[in-house]
Amino acid sequence: MKKYEISVIIPVHNTDLKLFSNCIASLKEQEIGFENIEVVAVFHNCNKETVEGGREVLPSSGNVIFAELNNESHSPSSPRNYGIEIATGEYLTFLDSDDMLTPECLRLALEYSKKSKADMCHFRKKIILEKEGNITFNELVLWDQTQEMIVRSRETLDQRMYFAGAWGMSTGKLIRRQILVDNNLRFDETIRFAEDYHFMLSIFGNMETICLAPQLIGYIYYVNGQSLVQTTKISEALLLEYVAGFQKVFDKGIENHIWMNDTMGSVMLIILNWMQACTDLSLEGRKKIHDLMEPYIRSLEPVKPSKLYPDGKYYRMNAFLTKYILREEPKLETFIARENEGKGRTFIDRQKDALAEIIRNGIQCDYSRHYGFSEINTIEEYGRRLPVADYRMYAPMIQLTVQMGERGIFTDHEIIAYIISGEDPDLRRFPVTQKAIVPYINALRKSIGAGKTLLTSEAMPFEASRLTMDYKYTNSVFGVLLKEYIREAEEFGSGYACFTTPEEYLFPKQEQDMKVRRLVFALRERDVETVFAPDPGSLCSCFRDLQENRENVCGQIEAYDKKRADELRALFAGEKIPSIAEIWPSIKKVVCWNIADDRDIDDIKPWLSGVPFVRGCYADEFALYGKYCGGSGEIELEADNVFYEFIPLGDDPEKAACTAQGIAEQEEYKLIVSNLCGLYRYDTGLSVKCVSADGERVVVRVFDRRKTQ
Repeated sequence: MKKYEISVIIPVHNTDLKLFSNCIASLKEQEIGFENIEVVAVFHNCNKETVEGGREVLPSSGNVIFAELNNESHSPSSPRNYGIEIATGEYLTFLDSDDMLTPECLRLALEYSKKSKADMCHFRKKIILEKEGNITFNELVLWDQTQEMIVRSRETLDQRMYFAGAWGMSTGKLIRRQILVDNNLRFDETIRFAEDYHFMLSIFGNMETICLAPQLIGYIYYVNGQSLVQTTKISEALLLEYVAGFQKVFDKGIENHIWMNDTMGSVMLIILNWMQACTDLSLEGRKKIHDLMEPYIRSLEPVKPSKLYPDGKYYRMNAFLTKYILREEPKLETFIARENEGKGRTFIDRQKDALAEIIRNGIQCDYSRHYGFSEINTIEEYGRRLPVADYRMYAPMIQLTVQMGERGIFTDHEIIAYIISGEDPDLRRFPVTQKAIVPYINALRKSIGAGKTLLTSEAMPFEASRLTMDYKYTNSVFGVLLKEYIREAEEFGSGYACFTTPEEYLFPKQEQDMKVRRLVFALRERDVETVFAPDPGSLCSCFRDLQENRENVCGQIEAYDKKRADELRALFAGEKIPSIAEIWPSIKKVVCWNIADDRDIDDIKPWLSGVPFVRGCYADEFALYGKYCGGSGEIELEADNVFYEFIPLGDDPEKAACTAQGIAEQEEYKLIVSNLCGLYRYDTGLSVKCVSADGERVVVRVFDRRKTQ
C-alpha cells in the first residue's frame, strides 16, 4: 500500500459541480504530482445529483477515496472529522469543494514543513468574489512579508502579530497528522460557525513549532453569495446557536493562553451584523446574546489603527460592540476606587459604577477641570467637591453651547439634542447625549415590543425649534426619545416596532391638530398590538377624542376601506363603549409611562376592558428613573445610568445629602441626580418617599415639588 506524504480532505455538500470540477483540476495540476496526493472527498448529506456528478468528476484511481456520509450534522466539521479518520498521509490539508490550490502550493508547503520540522505550515490565500459586493474575512497579515519562511515555537510566536485577521480558517494550512492522532484533536461538531477556529486553537494548544510562509499564495478562496458571511437573513434560534458556538471558541483560546482580543472583536462584529439581519430577534434573544458576550466584550483591549483596521474600522471594533450589544460606551479608566469595579450586583455597588462612568464621561470637560474630577476617588469626595446645582448654574453654560456652538463645557460627549422643559418665560433647555438616551430607547423597546403600535402623542415641531449655532434639534422628552428610537431602528432594521402614524406626522414641521388624523391612521389598521402613551394625559385625550369624533373618523376611513369603516360603525353603534380588544383583535397591552395613580385614567377604563394595562417607566429630562412595581405607583429605581443623592426634606436647608446606602424607609427627600448628559448633583425638583431600601433595590414614590410650590 502506497504511503502518501499529503492527504487533501475535501468536504462536499451539494456543491456546484462546475466549481467542484475546478477544485479537482487544481489538484491534478499540482507540481508535486497528482498521483502523490491522497484525495479524500467526503460527500456529506448530498443529493443524488451531486453524488453521481461527483463520481464522474473524481478520477477513478488508487489515490482517490470517495466517501459518503449521511447524518444529522449541519456543519462541515462532520465530513472533515470523517476525512481525518480515513486519511493516511503524513500531512493533512483541508480544501473546500468550491476552492482551489495554486500549482506550487503543496510542493512548497511540504518543503517548508520538512525543512522547519513544524507541526503546521500556514500559507496565504487569494480571494475570488462571485460578484462585486460580496464580503469576506480580512486576509491581510501582520507578518514580515520580506521573508520566505518564518519558523517560531509556540513560546516565541508573537501572538499579537499572528492572531489577527483571518488566522483561524482551517484551510490554507498543512498540518502534521500525528499531532491530531496523539492529542485526539477533532472538529467540535456542535459548533455551527467558526468551528475551524476552535479546531485551530486546539492545535495551537498542543503544537511545538509553526512555519509561516508569507510569500506562498497557495489557496484560492471562492466567496459566493451562499456563504454564511453573506447572510442577509437569519433566525433567532440559529443566531443563538452560533453565539453559543462562539463562546466555545473564545473559551478554548483563553484555555490555551492565546491572545484572543482581535479574534473576539472580529467574530463579535459578525454577531452584530447577524443581529441586524435577524428579523425575529426578540428582546429575550438580545438579552441572551448580551449575557453570553458581555464578559468577553469587557475583556477586550482597544484595537489600535493598523492596515487591518484603517479609516475608522478600529473604532467600529472598539465601540460598536459595547454600543450595540451591551448598549453602552466602552469604559476607559476608573476614578472611583472599589474592588472588582464594574462587576457589582447590589444597588449600592451599581451606583458606585454609575458614578464612576459619569465622571469618566466628562473627565476632559471644563466642569471637570474646575472641580477636579481626576482627583475624586470616593463618593464622599464627589459630594464635598461639587455643589448641588440648579438651572441658574447651568443656564450660562447652555447658552454658550446654544448660541456659540461651544463644546466640552460640561461633558466630553457631543450633544445631539436639547429637551425643552417649562414654558416662556421659564423655558429651559437640557442637553442630551447619545450615551444618555440609550437607556430610554432600551426601555421603550421593552415596553412596546416589535409589533404595530399606536402612539397617543407625537413629537413637537422640530424645524420651528431648531437652534442657530450648533444645529441641534429641540423637543420634548418624548420627542427626542422617539426621534432617536426611529434613527436606531433605521440603522438596525429589525426588532423595532412600526407605528400607525406615518413618520411625517410623528415629526411635524409645524403645529397641527392630530386628534382625528392620529385615530384615522390607527383605526384603519386591524393588527395593532400595543397602545403606548408617554403619560396618562395623552392616553386619556386619545380615547376622549375617539369618543367625540368616532363618526368623523369612520367617514374618513371609508374612503380607504369601506369594510373596515362598517366594522367600526357597528362597534360604535351601541350605547356601551367597545373595548379596544374589539377594535383591534390583535391587541396585547396598553402601556403608559409616568402614571402614578390609576385614578388618572378612570374615565377611559371601559375602553381598556379585558386588555392588560402596564405601568411602564418613570422618566423626565434628567433620567429614566426606573419601572413601576406591578400595579402600584411605586418605582424601583434604576441603578446603572444615573447617580442619586437624597437630601432630607424639612426646615434645615443645610441637611447633608445621603446616597442609597444611607436612605431611610418612610422618610422624604429631595432627589438629586448626576447623569450622562453632564448634569452633576442637579436638583430635579422632585421629591421621593422611600418605601423600601435593602441594599439590593430601592423603591420610592415620586412627587413633583415644582407643582406644589
